Amino acid sequence: MSINAVKIAISLPKDVIKEVEQIRHKMGLGRSQAILEAVSLWLKKKQEEALDKKYAEGYKKKPENPNEINPLFFASLSSFSKDKW
Repeated sequence: MSINAVKIAISLPKDVIKEVEQIRHKMGLGRSQAILEAVSLWLKKKQEEALDKKYAEGYKKKPENPNEINPLFFASLSSFSKDKW
C-alpha cells in the first residue's frame, strides 16, 4: 500500500463481497488492489460521462449546420472504392 493511502471501512452486500473475492483470487490480487481497480474504473467512467455531457451541451448551444457537414460528407464518399462488388 502506498504511503499516501488511507484506510476506510465500507459495507457491501455479502454476494458482492463473495464475487469480488472469487475474482480477485483468480487474478492474484489483494483486496485493496481489487477495490482500487474497481474504483479507478468507476471514476474514469464518471469522467467520460461528464465529458460526453459537456460535448452534447456544446452541440446544443452551437449545432452543426449543413454548410459545415456537407463538404466533409462528400469528401468521405470519395474514399470509397468505385469498383463493383
